[in-house]
Amino acid sequence: MTQDAFEKVINSIEKVRKPGEKPEDDLYSTDKFICDLCQGIREKEEITQCGFCGRWVCKDNDRSAKGKESYCWNEELKACESCSGLILLAQKGDLKEENTLREEKDTEKNSKEDDKDE
Repeated sequence: MTQDAFEKVINSIEKVRKPGEKPEDDLYSTDKFICDLCQGIREKEEITQCGFCGRWVCKDNDRSAKGKESYCWNEELKACESCSGLILLAQKGDLKEENTLREEKDTEKNSKEDDKDE
């Protein structure tokens, strides 16, 4: 992904919390917090803050969230799943742009070779 494309992604991500801002407390227990994406209740060491949007999300899958598995953290991209989706879309868009440029260069090259043959 180019630097310009990366900046566009960063600017398009809505900031939910400031870096270091506390996660939402669970009202029924002490030292437990609520995942911003799946709403699962986790202990402090089981959640992490996304560096892109500031959401606090669970690091591991949460089987208790609404009766289904929920993956809220993308370890590969080091981002919450919400931001990961935007990053992946930008990467695919960037790849399309590069492919279009390559096709245009190939077309120009082929047309120049055709002109030489004539």
